[in-house]
Amino acid sequence: MTQDFEIKFINCTEQELSDIGFDSTYTKKGILKHRFISVKISNLTCAQANIIKQTAISTGTDCAVHREVITGKIDLSDCILSGSISHFEKIAEKLKYQPFKLSQLSQQLKNILSQKPAELHLRNTIFDWSRPYIMGILNVTPDSSSDGGKFYTLENAINHYKKLIEDGADIIDIGGESTRPYSEKITTEEEINRILPVIKEIRKIDNQTILSVDTRNAKTAQSALEAGCDIVNDVSAMDWDKDMLNVIKNYQCPIILNHSTAAPDKMQDKLYDGKIVDEIYDYLSKKIDTLTQNGLDKSKIIIDPGIGFGKTTKQNFEIINRLNELKTLCCPILVGHSRKNFLKETINTDDTDALDTATLIMSQKIIANGASIVRVHNVKAHTILKKLQKASFLL
Repeated sequence: MTQDFEIKFINCTEQELSDIGFDSTYTKKGILKHRFISVKISNLTCAQANIIKQTAISTGTDCAVHREVITGKIDLSDCILSGSISHFEKIAEKLKYQPFKLSQLSQQLKNILSQKPAELHLRNTIFDWSRPYIMGILNVTPDSSSDGGKFYTLENAINHYKKLIEDGADIIDIGGESTRPYSEKITTEEEINRILPVIKEIRKIDNQTILSVDTRNAKTAQSALEAGCDIVNDVSAMDWDKDMLNVIKNYQCPIILNHSTAAPDKMQDKLYDGKIVDEIYDYLSKKIDTLTQNGLDKSKIIIDPGIGFGKTTKQNFEIINRLNELKTLCCPILVGHSRKNFLKETINTDDTDALDTATLIMSQKIIANGASIVRVHNVKAHTILKKLQKASFLL
């Protein structure tokens, strides 16, 4: 008599273990054997790579290295180490006793396994990063790519702010200068004149909502902070205006670091042609070090891989697919992909409804891959998505 077995792929969770009758007193430890991750370790000598590979094999998993590592014909190799969290804990413990500076690597692996972004406290909100947060876009500009001019007057801007809050936004990002590809720079004075009345009017009626200022200019950032903004969202990650670092230091405010290859009017002419995710990782890592060395607590640093900022459509999708790799920087990850050109090119339309649908579909993957904040135009749709995800219907 034959027996039919039911086999299906699942995303193993503590609830899944509980459902099959797994020992409830061991669930939190047991789940570590069923959560699988991969990390890339760079610039290893052949001796180091060989030891890591053999250590991985000894724990029941494996490590991919350059094919010439075994012959010693190369100087350095990267490796990709994969396994469950339990595997990584065992590997880290074994490497602690190995030569060739692998004890240092052991500690780094342990740090990665134990760290997560620290909570961020702003006004009466605690961002614990246990769920995705929604940043609603408020462009006070005449020329933004998808909503330029719609909220350019104070009345329209305030009405849109109210709608974003009603629809479920956790943060409102206010910008006075378009950073779409090939957009031209405006004066700092014009940028301030656009956004400051909006910020002040919001603060007259609302002292709780978290406000972010989308600017690359230090003077604008300072004016916005003084008017009641909480976060600086710098698309240049302090590269455009060197005084931005002093503003962040003086106000000790959270900052969003966005990776870009150049200023908006030139960034699509300076597309990065190397290993884009490695470039983003290294760039943001250096920026984090600069800020922490200047006294900013790491809990106040949010990173953004810069979708659309000097990247090809293919690179934008690669960043989204590999977003998890940025989690080892131990900062919350923000992704701004809403209605951007890579979506327009992919679905071949400028229709706003279609782009909002495409944005929402990508948001599911982006959140699943580790994003803590999605920066979007259509907040209502993302609030629905968040509710469905909380109910475990999605992802």
